[in-house]
Amino acid sequence: MSGCWAIENYAYRSCPRPAREFDFAVSPHNHSEHSVENLASLNEVVKLGFMRPFRHILQSAFGLAKVAGLNYAEVSYRPPQTAEDVFLVESSSVAPLGFDGVHVGITDHDEIAGSVELQRERPQDAHRNPLGEELSLRFQDYLFHLGITGLPESGVQETHASLQAAARANRLDDLFEILRASGCLVVFNHPLVPWGKDRDRKIPAEELLRRYGWAIHALEYNGMRSREENDRVLQLAQSVHKPVVGGGDSHLLLASSVLSVSQAGSYADFAAEVKEGRAVPLITPMYFAPLGWKIFLRVLYFMAHYRQIGHFRGQPVRDLLVARAVLLDPIGYASRGFLGLTSALGLVR
Repeated sequence: MSGCWAIENYAYRSCPRPAREFDFAVSPHNHSEHSVENLASLNEVVKLGFMRPFRHILQSAFGLAKVAGLNYAEVSYRPPQTAEDVFLVESSSVAPLGFDGVHVGITDHDEIAGSVELQRERPQDAHRNPLGEELSLRFQDYLFHLGITGLPESGVQETHASLQAAARANRLDDLFEILRASGCLVVFNHPLVPWGKDRDRKIPAEELLRRYGWAIHALEYNGMRSREENDRVLQLAQSVHKPVVGGGDSHLLLASSVLSVSQAGSYADFAAEVKEGRAVPLITPMYFAPLGWKIFLRVLYFMAHYRQIGHFRGQPVRDLLVARAVLLDPIGYASRGFLGLTSALGLVR
């Protein structure tokens, strides 16, 4: 595929000039510096044959040579961009598509600070930038995420605290009652991600929807998941009669490769459209870059800046490596150069 594609009635169609058909672009799933990320993907990378000679070198480079059975999910970092940075990147990315700005949802991992910060810094755009977060919950011992946007400003900190407390205690009935009472838009983000080691286990997404679908308004076509997985999301959404929202889920200084398009002049009106069953994902050409390439770039970005942004079990990597030079330092220099080159060539996607 090339050019932009829209999804309507669970089917793809070419949409070469989206701004001629829709009035507004919407980017409902974004992460800022308030999201804690981890390098769990490195657990798979180090298993590759060509990485065998470098496994110990890589582990030593983080100052973790003595950690037996290192789980890279315990190596974490925060994205470098502020909520304002995200807003500017998303806004500039839709201009070539013909849109004058974009509705942007900052949905940090279990944290509303980014969305609050953006509304505080851009009060004139508050109607386009809802309060929200990406809420983690466990259902049948499986990790799921909900994109929550449009939380009411009054009492938002208390609502956030109540949601987090209910999720941590696995009081899911209470959690979904709080969500419904808040009036926010609830999107089932990347519902078919195969988390965990047991990749053969059936993901209980349909079971979650059967039990709590009354409080979930839509499923997500995710910009960081494969076409095959997203096609199965479309099938699932059709089977449970839910609309599908497009979300980018970008974690670096890159624009979302999947958006939503709408006739709504505010995020609240967009949310109302979705609740009525009207949602149109927009797939941009950037989405069709191989998923492995996208993950590789994310790992490479971490390697380029690991001293400044990395942590292991809460301890800064820069402290673990104080007054030490390690092999990852020149690799970091090379990574920065490679990222700069790929960016100049338009290959950072």
